[in-house]
Amino acid sequence: MSKYYSIRTKLIAFMLIATTLPLLASISMTFIQTKTALREQAVAENKRLIYQASTNLNNYVDNVARASLAVYSDPNFLRNLAKIPGDYRAVAEVYTTLQTIRSAVPDVFQLYLHSFAANQSTLIMSPFPKREERKQAYSDTLHGKTGGESPDIWVESAHMSHTYGFKAASADDPARTVITLHRVIKDVPSTERLGVLAIDLNMDTIAAICSRLYDPEKEQIYVVDGQNQIIYQGRSEISGTDQLRQEASRELDAARTGTGTSSTAAGHFEQEHSMYVYQQMGSTFADWTIIKQIPNETLYARATTLTWNNAMIAIAALLLVIVATLFISIRITGPLKQLMRYMNQIQAGRLHVDIRLKSQDEIGVLARHFRDMMDTVNNLILREYRLEIANKTNQLKALQAQIHPHFLYNTLQSIGTLALQHQGQRVYVLLSSLSKMLRYSMRDQTRVTLREEAEHARLYLELQQERFGDRLEVQLDFAEDTLRTELPRMTLQPLIENYFKHGADVQPGKGFIRISSRRTSDHWIEIQLENNGPPIPEEKLSEIQGWLSLIHTSSGFAAQDSDPSESIGLRNVMRRLQLNSPPEHTAMLEISNLEPNGVIIKLNIYAGE
Repeated sequence: MSKYYSIRTKLIAFMLIATTLPLLASISMTFIQTKTALREQAVAENKRLIYQASTNLNNYVDNVARASLAVYSDPNFLRNLAKIPGDYRAVAEVYTTLQTIRSAVPDVFQLYLHSFAANQSTLIMSPFPKREERKQAYSDTLHGKTGGESPDIWVESAHMSHTYGFKAASADDPARTVITLHRVIKDVPSTERLGVLAIDLNMDTIAAICSRLYDPEKEQIYVVDGQNQIIYQGRSEISGTDQLRQEASRELDAARTGTGTSSTAAGHFEQEHSMYVYQQMGSTFADWTIIKQIPNETLYARATTLTWNNAMIAIAALLLVIVATLFISIRITGPLKQLMRYMNQIQAGRLHVDIRLKSQDEIGVLARHFRDMMDTVNNLILREYRLEIANKTNQLKALQAQIHPHFLYNTLQSIGTLALQHQGQRVYVLLSSLSKMLRYSMRDQTRVTLREEAEHARLYLELQQERFGDRLEVQLDFAEDTLRTELPRMTLQPLIENYFKHGADVQPGKGFIRISSRRTSDHWIEIQLENNGPPIPEEKLSEIQGWLSLIHTSSGFAAQDSDPSESIGLRNVMRRLQLNSPPEHTAMLEISNLEPNGVIIKLNIYAGE
């Protein structure tokens, strides 16, 4: 037979195809979906960050503009502009106002003031102010704009600092990149211009705000004006005339045009293998836009890493498939299929199937051991099943026999007292209740419904009320949808007895017992017993909660009792609940004190499907 038609060749070809195609498809889909998810996540996160940064920049520029309003808030400033330079007091007051502006804004590099009325220019920078007479401002195009359409306040984009025509304080003092806020000072309410104020600002605050937006190692940040001139960029210095890349500028201009003047432009676009996320500030006098550039290699770094990891796993998987296919086709396929047929029969319930394999290799040995194991399992199942039934029956009877009968003696004493008082009808009622209780407790049936258990509890409490009279108040509140739930017989009475054993006789005032049930979910109910008796001492309560937790986490009766004479009722109930609960739905019992006094017991029981 040709090797091309052998099972080995077909199996290898099939396994390679069946493995390679899904792996490649999975890798491709994972890469695409991861890229999309990373892109959307990055865009959303950076939009939020840049929007916050734009708000901070707006607030910063607004603070500078508000600080410049000191020229109007000082009532003498406008009058002093006309007095200088002859009036030295006026000069000092003008200097004080300018220093107030400088101290109000931490990033002020220098301030320049020109008075048209006095033809004097003033420059304040460290360490001393400078003044000289001039007929016009240093630069009429920037510091003395004229015309009805010119704004009173505007921000000049990033440029290199200069001394406004004054002699430099030091030849070694280098120029630095600054932005300048210009304000025309008018004799309000008239439109007559009295002077112009220029505030040069360092880039420190802008750099601090932008530094939180990007990773300098991998990303870039820009702040540009309305003409796309760069005001600030993160990783390198600017000369004052740098422009945003042409392609990005076109996209940004289109976004601004599409947005109009009623709102600020915000969004993202892709250019030059990078993602650009932008947000326009929308200030009335600083039309700036923050732009973050994220290279694709940074944006999709995790997707690329994940793809490479998946590719390595895929290659390893392919090699493993080839090796495993060769091994399976040569040594295991035939005997294993036969053994699997036997296993299927056993799974279907035929535990006595006759396992016969003629193979003398490891598969044959495995088959013979499997046959011996099944024989042993069948014998163990039969023996353990019988032992378990007998043991569980004996345990149930032994546990039910541990219920303390002290209430029986108290009840008979109460009935005897009534008999001495010649209350024959009441004696009959009590004897009838007692007989029903005794008949209930002697039933061979180990599981009853909550309805039957609630009736037994009512009869028991009726007998106790005869004993305590008006000193005992009882409330029974069983939800109707819980009464069909099955539980071990004599579950509630031992829990109720604890109150009469430990609290009723020493309880001052009127005693109170409330028993209720409710459905907590589709398959679970909760039974709750409350009383106003004395609380359990903390040491004893911790001990009880400790062995209850031990019983909950152990199987059957693996937990040993520390003192069998204590808490017999709780132990009895918990053990019988465990014996009658499905292994995967074990009942839970909780006990705790109430404030200011009283005890509450919660019992959670599986109600079935």
